[in-house]
Amino acid sequence: MPIFSTLVEYTAIASAHKITQLKVPLYADSRRAAELSCHFEMDDQKLHSVKWYRDMHEIFRYNPTQKPPIRFYNVTGIMVQGGECQNDSCTVRVMPPPVATRAAYSCEVSTEGPKFQIARQTKHMTVGAMPDKDPVIVGAAKLVKPGEQILLNCTSDYSLPPSDINWYIDNELARTEPWQRTELSPPQPGGLRASWRILRVPVPASASGALRVRCEAVLLVDPPVVSYCQQIEILLIVKVKISRNLYYFVHDI
Repeated sequence: MPIFSTLVEYTAIASAHKITQLKVPLYADSRRAAELSCHFEMDDQKLHSVKWYRDMHEIFRYNPTQKPPIRFYNVTGIMVQGGECQNDSCTVRVMPPPVATRAAYSCEVSTEGPKFQIARQTKHMTVGAMPDKDPVIVGAAKLVKPGEQILLNCTSDYSLPPSDINWYIDNELARTEPWQRTELSPPQPGGLRASWRILRVPVPASASGALRVRCEAVLLVDPPVVSYCQQIEILLIVKVKISRNLYYFVHDI
């Protein structure tokens, strides 16, 4: 199996040709193929080859002087589905593995001899299956009186890895009992699982106004954490009002 370039390639001198844009999705859904693209400028130099690597392993090679010009190298954990290359760009489609993982993808563009100068860029891609739907909170009574107890359930859609659910009351992380942990469904094809978590809220007898309750379904992927949120406002002696759903990515760059 081809491995990363030789020491000679690592120490190649600076070249006038360059990679102008490398597109690698920050996230890839394990149920769908991901497209990676590399755009480059050759100036007056002749293209020798374009190579794609996953971590230390070559997965794709384009050499316009060879027959056939394109070759795939399937390695453990990924399958190359196809690719197209031109004199200034090269695109490859890969099917991610059905497990939550993170890998580095590199595009390497080399010129013809005698120098075989190298330009290379690398980006990381995290594999995961995002929920298709926002989480749902159920169990909120239409009428709530001080002194009563509220029992809520937050359910998150199937995902990989399965979501870990957190509860917030009035924007503060809720303290839950040991038995109120995140529960998981049996795995579906591809390893996807749904998850849910119960919250019990005793309403103080002296309470008044409203309680704002939110659940977050958090995918513990690397680098950023992905959260899907739903907030409900529970008014004492008033019907439950549902606010608009919030959807956001938290990036830790």
